[in-house]
Amino acid sequence: MALFLVTVTLSVAIIMISLWLASFRHAPKFHHTRQDYRKLLQAVLTGQADYDQWSSVIHLPIRHDPELESLRQQCVEIEEQYYLGHPTYLGKPDGMFSQSGVQALEKVLHQLQQDSPDEPND
Repeated sequence: MALFLVTVTLSVAIIMISLWLASFRHAPKFHHTRQDYRKLLQAVLTGQADYDQWSSVIHLPIRHDPELESLRQQCVEIEEQYYLGHPTYLGKPDGMFSQSGVQALEKVLHQLQQDSPDEPND
């Protein structure tokens, strides 16, 4: 019986110490880059991205690059004004956004490409 109590006590202690040490881990940080935004906008404009892909990038604030955060906010405003909510079809870019929205996204993409021409375009 004593061996059982020692085993249970040590097991609980190890689990508690593990949980305590795990509490010091930092939350994961998601840093989207200009290249991520360029790829996303190109995919949206060619009808290759759906709303889930759009949302997973656009709806995360950017703290490491104020200029990119400004472009992200422009994209959020474009979504609020021009999002149609239709499913996208391959090669049909006007499924998610109205024609005005597509034009606004093209301007954002052009601005993004002008701001960082040294990064690869793929």
